Amino acid sequence: MTDQQLMDYFKFDEADVFANRSGQFSEKQKARLSGERKSDKTKRLIGGIFLLLITGFLVYVFTSFYLQSKDTSSREQAILFGVVLVLIFGGFAASNLIRAFSKFQVKLLKAEGPVNILKVERESTSGTSGHTHTTHYFAYEMHIGGKSFDVQAGLADIMMQGDLYDLYYSEGSENEILSAELISKAK
Repeated sequence: MTDQQLMDYFKFDEADVFANRSGQFSEKQKARLSGERKSDKTKRLIGGIFLLLITGFLVYVFTSFYLQSKDTSSREQAILFGVVLVLIFGGFAASNLIRAFSKFQVKLLKAEGPVNILKVERESTSGTSGHTHTTHYFAYEMHIGGKSFDVQAGLADIMMQGDLYDLYYSEGSENEILSAELISKAK
């Protein structure tokens, strides 16, 4: 294993790992994480506004239906469906908008210990119209210092089982590995 393979795999350089050792993000990492955060904020803002528009449209439709209906049963149904749908869409809209404007801090954390890369079986469930379909697939996880990270199979050719590493990662919307360094080889 060469350090360059590790740097290429996780996309970091010496300046990144040096900054991470001192508990700081490098300027390059700050820029990347800031860009990811801006993209996430933009998506949440657009999604929130879209859901807010849907909520407004639902209020209009159910209010119109309520006012035009002469039947008490139809009016009650309009109120019930209207309130439920407005609460659902309005709740999602509010959640997206709150997250878009919240001050969210990304933390730099360190995991240290022996590397353990596992091939694990996972399942994904999807379904429509009452039919559920479960798909099984394999993924790779790296366990180090009590933390688990999703990785690609090729990492096992770079980081050897049992080797002791310091791993620096961001904690926030996702745990993203920022840099890593070999401390010692397994005996």
